[in-house]
Amino acid sequence: MADAIHVALAVVVLAPLVASVAAGSRLLLGDTWPAERGVATLLLLGLVSSLAASFFIAAAHGGVWQPAVRGEVDFGSWIAIGTYEIPAVFFIDNVAVVFSLLGAVLTALVARFSETYLHKDPGFFRFYVLLGLFAAGTQLLAFAGALDLFFAGWEAIGIASTLFIGFFHERAEPVRSAVRAFVTYRMCDVGFLIAIVLAHELLGSTRLSDLGRADELPGIAVTLLGLLLLLAAFGKSAQLPFSGWLVRAMEGPTPSSALFYGGVSIHAGLYLLLRTSPVLDAAPLAAAFGAAVGLATAAYASAVVRTQADAKGGLAQATLAQTGLILAEICLGLTTLALVHLVSHALLRVWQYLRAPNMLHDAHHHAHHAGHAVEPPVQAGARASRRLYLGQLHRFRLDDRLDAAVAPVIGLARFLQRLDERYLARTLGRDAQATGDEHDGPPA
Repeated sequence: MADAIHVALAVVVLAPLVASVAAGSRLLLGDTWPAERGVATLLLLGLVSSLAASFFIAAAHGGVWQPAVRGEVDFGSWIAIGTYEIPAVFFIDNVAVVFSLLGAVLTALVARFSETYLHKDPGFFRFYVLLGLFAAGTQLLAFAGALDLFFAGWEAIGIASTLFIGFFHERAEPVRSAVRAFVTYRMCDVGFLIAIVLAHELLGSTRLSDLGRADELPGIAVTLLGLLLLLAAFGKSAQLPFSGWLVRAMEGPTPSSALFYGGVSIHAGLYLLLRTSPVLDAAPLAAAFGAAVGLATAAYASAVVRTQADAKGGLAQATLAQTGLILAEICLGLTTLALVHLVSHALLRVWQYLRAPNMLHDAHHHAHHAGHAVEPPVQAGARASRRLYLGQLHRFRLDDRLDAAVAPVIGLARFLQRLDERYLARTLGRDAQATGDEHDGPPA
């Protein structure tokens, strides 16, 4: 059984990645443009293999074959330099199995849906190649038994997310939105990287099983570790004050919006906190701060959603409200409730995203046959004061305030860049002049 579990863990992560690489190689090296069905079938084969392996691991974990498989599954060291080690270790428990099944099922569903939805789209093949990368990152995230390995899956999801937001790169707005999301990810991932280094220094390991010793650490140290993990989760799950990128992420195709910002990616930060919950249990100040941010995000999104005029924007704010509540549940120690809430919300929101285009089409179709135009419902915010309504309409100008806060940093960076360019130009000019003088030789 141990060998079978090792094989299943390898398949669940590598099958979609291999399919993605094979499809990408076919596109780059092939003499002719491949058929859509061939590329979609190849990726679906990888995704279904990953899903089957995920079910196998879930069955083994549930004790279908005795004994039940639980805890660490070690593949040795990924990197080892002296006493510093990054272990290639996987961790199987209820949380990992549930998140793996959720990601595998939703990715396969979206892949099949997209085969029809993106038919004859210029980016059809690019979509499926990125989908394989995302699926591999999701499964690595689900079963990672150490923070270092977790971060590898975390980054794969972030890269795929950025490229999906900028999917329609022939237009300027998707590209700007993708850059905004990428910058937000980078800013908050700094917290994750520092947390990994801090865990190495304080605990001597980043294995999830060793995080249970977090209560032995000094109060300041464990609180700092908890705050760093919260910062990473805030960025990936779009919590305040980093919520602005989520609405911009709706620039991507509807299937990717459903999978990323309804189902899996938006919950990745919350999943990180579920895996590192012992740290929050040992750091009540950090947990209280996280709960406050989650409730504030839920209140903010609940107010803003009332003035959203488009379907995907409204779904994005509704998603934000629920993720804020899940964050508060995790920080309050209600991890089982948070996991059930996460799965239920992901399933509902993916269905709503995928259903949105048909819902709008049906509404306009029925209105046309009824002989009247579709009128927007009276928004609750319109009955409030004008200032409150305008605040909701402009999302309380949170993005503007963030832009103003980082503007001096951006200005300084541009100034330093110009200085560097001028210095480089002068240096190259002097070198070119000196080289010319040497070639000219001494005067006759």
